Amino acid sequence: MLSRFFNADDLASLPVLLREVGLLDALRVGARVKAAVNRGEPYVGWPEPADAKERDSRAQIGAAILLYRDLTRLRGADEALRITREVVIEAACAQLRRQIGPLRREMLAQLSEDERTRFAQERGDKFVNADMVWGDISATALSFTVTRCRFPAICATAGVPELSPVFCAGDAKFFGTIEPEVELLRGTTIAEGARECGFEIRFKQG
Repeated sequence: MLSRFFNADDLASLPVLLREVGLLDALRVGARVKAAVNRGEPYVGWPEPADAKERDSRAQIGAAILLYRDLTRLRGADEALRITREVVIEAACAQLRRQIGPLRREMLAQLSEDERTRFAQERGDKFVNADMVWGDISATALSFTVTRCRFPAICATAGVPELSPVFCAGDAKFFGTIEPEVELLRGTTIAEGARECGFEIRFKQG
């Protein structure tokens, strides 16, 4: 029944929503969000996307924006932000599993320099929200700088700028928890007002 309202990545986060709001409210919220997406919300009246990345970025976070708005009416802004964050983290981890796949030191070590570069860039291209410049691509670490993230601008235009950092939170859980052999080093982010996001993904010692 719930699969009528949630896509594959959303279903990964469904236990969070069920725990937080219960089955009946989860069904109601899911139905309202699905109906709003089908009406083109939250982008009704917006200019056409500038490019495919803008279009896909809108599609990727539209349901989260709508969920946050709906939960705000249901639970208030603070609780809505907390619950939406937890939902987004679980959905993001499911998405990262698909986009990145397993990161294993042994596998990267067996690749040539060109093969490692191709491996990294092919996965980086799947992040439709980000423009990135690659740095170190080695058998022990991957580093890159995100020079543009489309999510903060979308959230600001939608009137929910406070939601923007939520979309960074899934990375922190995925690297080092879902992928226990690696850790993510990241300082400031565009979502927090910085000009760029610096990422270093490196294998843990030992």
